[in-house]
Amino acid sequence: MIGTQTKGTIMVLLSAVFFGLLPFFAIKTYAEGFDVSNLLLYRFSFAFVLIGLFCIYKKINIRINKKQFFLLLILAVVGTMMTTYTLFLSYQYISSGLASTLHFVYPIITIVFAGIIYKEKFTLKKLTALFLSIIGIALLSLGGGAAINATGVLWALVSGLFYAIYILCMANPELRKISPYSVAFWIFGISAILFFGKCFFTNNINTNPGILSIFYIVNLSFWSTFLSVVLFYMGMKHTGPGNASLLSTLEPLTGVMVGVFVFNDVMDVKSSLAILLILTSVFMVMQNNKKPNYRMLFIKLTPRRLRRA
Repeated sequence: MIGTQTKGTIMVLLSAVFFGLLPFFAIKTYAEGFDVSNLLLYRFSFAFVLIGLFCIYKKINIRINKKQFFLLLILAVVGTMMTTYTLFLSYQYISSGLASTLHFVYPIITIVFAGIIYKEKFTLKKLTALFLSIIGIALLSLGGGAAINATGVLWALVSGLFYAIYILCMANPELRKISPYSVAFWIFGISAILFFGKCFFTNNINTNPGILSIFYIVNLSFWSTFLSVVLFYMGMKHTGPGNASLLSTLEPLTGVMVGVFVFNDVMDVKSSLAILLILTSVFMVMQNNKKPNYRMLFIKLTPRRLRRA
């Protein structure tokens, strides 16, 4: 029998693989004439339809209370809208490899605050795993020879900060009471509305997408949104936010594999060493079978009347 910790680890790793396809689909969609806001509008709209149909088919209860809605609103605005918008924006200024490297400041932030808020232990093994993963991800992005754009660097770093907040919010005990599909349903729905409002008020809605752009967006919505978010949330319930953030460093490897098998990139010694370091860090985290003791996140930020809901 597979233990819950192992199941959670597998789910987070699969989520990282699917998330790793995100730059590929995004860049392909940009080439078809989409901007960041329209891409995200279509992405979350399609994902919302997918999760809605799934919930109807499985007869999943999507009802939530006021406290849960408040937390999901934070997730949608800070974690989903701002994270994806700033990360996708960085792709327009710097390479996806460099953007991914800078975005991965979030495991550091997550681990520190997971220790403060959830009392998750910051062990030597976890510190070593974090160090190895950062070196590995850095190696994947070095050597491109392209000029570094300060604007792209800033957006990528900001996206990492927002994603750390997203992970910490996802670990809130209040959200663990409801189905991960219900969580995804509300996050995708709120995010779609937010991006629709942004595009509508700027008079910038793409109403004539091409067949190829729809193909890329549907794949982005299914693999890198619907499946990846649900798997990450389900897995994090068993691994904890700190471990989940470290396991998700497998994400850049997907980009490397896509480059090798799709774009015929050469796997050099540097990339091989980077893969070895990241896989080592992942295996180190997988050995950590202690489940963290959670406490309420952002309880001071939650209105008192919502706490009693």
